[in-house]
Parts: sequence; C-alpha cells; structure tokens
Amino acid sequence: MNFKIILQARANSTRLPGKMMRDFFRGQTIPELIIENLKRYFSLEDIVLATTSHPNDDELANLALRHGILLFRGDEQDVLKRFIDAAEATQTEIVVRVCADNPFLQVDAIVELLNAFENSKSDYLSFKLDENTPIIKSHLGLFAEVTSLSALKKVAVLSDERFFHEHVTNYIYGHDQVFDVKWLTLPSYLGNRKDIRLTIDTLEDFELCQEIYREIEPDCSAQNILNAIDLNPARLERMKDQIIKNSK
Repeated sequence: MNFKIILQARANSTRLPGKMMRDFFRGQTIPELIIENLKRYFSLEDIVLATTSHPNDDELANLALRHGILLFRGDEQDVLKRFIDAAEATQTEIVVRVCADNPFLQVDAIVELLNAFENSKSDYLSFKLDENTPIIKSHLGLFAEVTSLSALKKVAVLSDERFFHEHVTNYIYGHDQVFDVKWLTLPSYLGNRKDIRLTIDTLEDFELCQEIYREIEPDCSAQNILNAIDLNPARLERMKDQIIKNSK
C-alpha cells in the first residue's frame, strides 16, 4: 500500500507550552518515543513528522532529521491543509494520522488498521468504543486512524469551518452519509473504558503518564497500562478529574 504515517506535532500549546520538547523518559521527548516505536514496525520512509513553518518548531524539525524520518513543515492553524500538503509532498494516497501527545500509542494496532483499510476500500477506518464513540473522540490516546488523501481533499472542499480544519478527520466520521466510514471493535477489556486518559494536554496529564511509563516500560501494551492504572485507584481518580476538566 502507498501509505505514510503522519505524526502531527507543534511546539505551541495553550495548556502546556513546550510539551513536545519536554523530557518525558530518559532524556527523550514524547515525539521521539513515538518515532522510535514506529521504527520497530515501519521503515524511515513510512514516517513523516508534520509540523509548522513557525520558527518555534525548528527544534521539532531538527528532531525529525536526527531520527532519519521524513519532515514536512506547513500551515500552523489549518491542520487539515498541513496533512493534505504533507501527503501530496510525500506522494501518498493513504494517511495514518498519529497525534504526538499520545506516548502510549499502540503501534502494532496500526498494522491491523492498515490491513483492514486495504481490504475495506473505505474512506476512513479506526476503532470505536462499545457505544459507538470514535476512539479519536475519547481520552484513551492509544490508537491511530487511517483515511485517504482524497477524503481529506473532499473535506477541504465541503467545509471551511475552522473546527473541521483544526480537527482533521472529524468531518469525515461525522458525515458517514457522504464518506464510507468503517470501524473496528476494541478488545473487550478496552471497549467501555471511558474512564482512562492517556493523552497529554496538561501538566497533570504529563506527570501522570510519565509516572506510568517509567513504571511499566518496556512493556507498554494496553493490558499492562490498564493494570498499572486499575491497581492504583488514586491514578484512576486523577484521570477522571482530568477527563472532566478536558472533556471533548
């Protein structure tokens, strides 16, 4: 398949400025850990860091170059345009969207998504929770999503709303009468876990995820992560608090 894994990252963050370049684990940032995990399954040519052309993101650009992956710098505010331009620049038709604030990304699941996407011939494919909530709208922060460049271009034509240009795929899975949207079901132990937050927006998120990562690394499988949370009720309460404060 002609695909690229596009890692979305930028330095500016309202709730936690500079989070992309903070030391998360043994001197490595979250984007670096994600890239290293991706490299275990995919070639350097499969991975693209898509950041902005703003000087604040020079350090992120240098990070991509140091790790030998592809780099694209584009629009700072219009993330949809950045993805479209990155896909066109790297001559790909299939985009795996990864957010760089998810240190526990389950990279093996990307292989499953790509295989399912190839067989389904759909416009968009990802996981969903038991009550049909798209995984990207949850707080889990464990999984990627796959879509086609043609679908992204169609969104750009159909809507000029800022929301849909900031949240790249929202228009697609929110308009399944226009796009062919397919879902994979999560394992039973994950399907109803709306109480888990492993995506990083705030300092509290960062410190909690960092604490868990230090404890369980190198086994950052979903089951091991859940064990580390469920066996520590205080962690679960901290997550619930952040979910309320950062509801999507």
